[in-house]
Amino acid sequence: MPGLTERFVTVFSARVPSPLHREWVRIAFLGAGGLLVGALVLWVIEQPVTAAGWLVGSLAGWAFVLWQCHSRLHMNVSTFDDRPFTRLGTANRITLLRGWLIGATAGFLAITLLEFHTGLLYVPAVLYTLAAALDWLDGHVARRQQQTTRLGAELDTALDAFGLLIAPLVAVFTGKLPAVYLLVSVAYYLFRWGIRWRQRRGRPVYGLPPSQLRRYLAGAQMVLVAVALWPPLPGSVAQWFSIALMIPLLLGFCRDWLHVSGWIGARRESAV
Repeated sequence: MPGLTERFVTVFSARVPSPLHREWVRIAFLGAGGLLVGALVLWVIEQPVTAAGWLVGSLAGWAFVLWQCHSRLHMNVSTFDDRPFTRLGTANRITLLRGWLIGATAGFLAITLLEFHTGLLYVPAVLYTLAAALDWLDGHVARRQQQTTRLGAELDTALDAFGLLIAPLVAVFTGKLPAVYLLVSVAYYLFRWGIRWRQRRGRPVYGLPPSQLRRYLAGAQMVLVAVALWPPLPGSVAQWFSIALMIPLLLGFCRDWLHVSGWIGARRESAV
């Protein structure tokens, strides 16, 4: 009788090598097990309802991360020559670790309305700070090991956006960031939705020009949110900085939309 991993693998697309599927399933179970251990620790130090709420929220976050990865497994090919890889590689595993940390942070969204020891607020701060700190490492490792993949590039962007949705929500619910900062959280998803909307209607979508500023602005948001989550920082200070940093990022999204929709800098040959 086939094992549990093999049964899961059989339901996936044949386009992806079986070893890659099996590795994805192993990581899925390993991550879920880690969250279960975390919930047991919360069960001991807090109320059972707190532990259960956190587990449900964190498992939902982890499931979203796994879905983002699985839907792109067929893209685990070299960015240089489209050579397929049958293993995720160290860099993509680091990216998934970032996703796991964000998923664990998502668990705190489910318990923000419950009563718990205020010292527990240090946990999402630690989790998201680690996730933000690891953001540069996956790309560095991929380049060093000469295993940069389309999967890694897209998954990294998707998890950056997911982290900037989950962590700011926790910060808003705990009074560390203003609710208006959530415009940063939804901007990426509105941008992606707009692109799909144009594609479904047969309208051209133009490529974005290279921009280091785009990456720097996103990195600045991650640093801001990570710092804001730490309880010692007064919420009033974080709120002023958040407004100052969100404005250039939102203006950047507006500029990028004008590019992809062809209003500025359009090149017919770059339409997709």
